[in-house]
Amino acid sequence: MSFVMIATGATSCSQVRTLSVRALLTGGALAALLLLGTGAALGYWLAPASAPATQQLAAQERPHAALPFALEQLGALSGRLFRLESEAAQLSKRIGVLKKDKPTEPAKAPGSGGPMLPPVADLDALDEQLARIEQQIALVSDATSEHHLDVMRQPSRWPIPGADMVSTFGNREDPFTHHKAFHSGIDFAAQAGTPIHATAGGTVAFAGFRPDFGWMVEIDHGNGLSTRYAHASRLLVKAGAVVAPGEQVATVGSTGRSTGPHLHYEVLRHGGHLDPRAYLASR
Repeated sequence: MSFVMIATGATSCSQVRTLSVRALLTGGALAALLLLGTGAALGYWLAPASAPATQQLAAQERPHAALPFALEQLGALSGRLFRLESEAAQLSKRIGVLKKDKPTEPAKAPGSGGPMLPPVADLDALDEQLARIEQQIALVSDATSEHHLDVMRQPSRWPIPGADMVSTFGNREDPFTHHKAFHSGIDFAAQAGTPIHATAGGTVAFAGFRPDFGWMVEIDHGNGLSTRYAHASRLLVKAGAVVAPGEQVATVGSTGRSTGPHLHYEVLRHGGHLDPRAYLASR
């Protein structure tokens, strides 16, 4: 079998050429082999150029695989450090309050300082030191809280700020009989209606009327310590109420065995009368 091709030229006559099937197949095979060889040569030439880029990309991806874990650990440690700084600041404020509450006695604050932390890269050692610091702060916080509660229960505040003491604790001349008698508290001069404040925090043990004291409030501060506020014109708390230091509990009056508006103030320990001046802070 053969193919007939007719070639026509502008200056020549038409020519008739005959091509066999074998010649066509041979030419196609040669063309295919040429294409395959060209592709192989291109692949061999391009492979070395692309290999470094691929290796570089893989090298860049390997460190990033461990990056989220390291960031998570550093974030957790940073959070703990922030919390420790906040707790230390709160302790400083509370210690400052204690100094204001007891100006005559210097507050025993813990020494300042801390360990020298290793590089951040040593996460295990840093975590152990943070745990020790947290434990120390927890111990100081508990001790400070207990001390602060003790101070809150001490009747060291004045029931009427700025008022003058007109009658002290101990034996005196009774204003009604004019004979010597024991005065179980101290009297503060004030106009009727003047606010009366709790000298310490505690629970109201009694709020009502008694013939000698008139309208009176008694506050239990714990450990057998209590205070009384007598001759009031009006009571602002009821029995069982919890009061904070400085909270208003009554107003000045002249009820009961009284010659005029004033506050009769008492401090008792297990039922025995104490001189309130031993507890009152200096003005």
